[in-house]
Amino acid sequence: MAPIRIEPLSGTVGSSSMSFSLSNVPAFPGATFGACFPEAIGDAAAATWFGDEVEINWEERDGGVLYCVGRRPGELSYTVTLTPGEEMVEAHLSLTNESIRDWETTLAFNCFNPNNAEAVWDHDCLRHWVGQQGQMKRLMALPRQFGPRPTIQLYSVEGAPLGKKIPFVANFLATPEDVVLEGWMAIESVDGRRFIATASKPALFLFQNMEYSCIHSAPSFGALAPGATGQAITRLYFVEGDLAAWYERMK
Repeated sequence: MAPIRIEPLSGTVGSSSMSFSLSNVPAFPGATFGACFPEAIGDAAAATWFGDEVEINWEERDGGVLYCVGRRPGELSYTVTLTPGEEMVEAHLSLTNESIRDWETTLAFNCFNPNNAEAVWDHDCLRHWVGQQGQMKRLMALPRQFGPRPTIQLYSVEGAPLGKKIPFVANFLATPEDVVLEGWMAIESVDGRRFIATASKPALFLFQNMEYSCIHSAPSFGALAPGATGQAITRLYFVEGDLAAWYERMK
């Protein structure tokens, strides 16, 4: 079976967009998914956002691999290597601090969007799942903190600083105080037979937006001094099968 197909948003190598599409997904025939890796990246106290004069270039490699180099002169550079499988796409990310500042906390805000995959649209957040202390939880069963944008929510992650201590997260005013989750989030299909998920190592925080039914597992690159480089991984899953069984395998 052919691996998932990954293409820059414009459909051509050399695109200046951080976004890409995912198609030929065995678990979701005919559907196209979207992602933006990264939607924002860098210093969690002063992140570089999509469109902030970032120089970007995509390159096709053997085996359906897509490689991206991005740079904001005087601030940062990064790479993203997207490797497709039949039910997963793995993104290896590197980030280099090219500024003169020490970065206490770093991030990549990686967006995963169902696009036209109606089977996993969940604008009411009724089929979103997360993990907490080794147990699966429906996201809507957990406390929410409504901020200026009521459709979004961010969550602290085990092993990472609390959201209120991460400037990027705290600025949204939408992180429940006493909720700490594992570094993954999933959306189950309407029929319960398929799901999509995203997970990062090391994970810094989670994000979801009901408006677009998008989910984010944001990785951290650790503290970076000027000139230092960090590494992280984000995985996107497209699985036909039982979510609970997958969760047990992933533990």
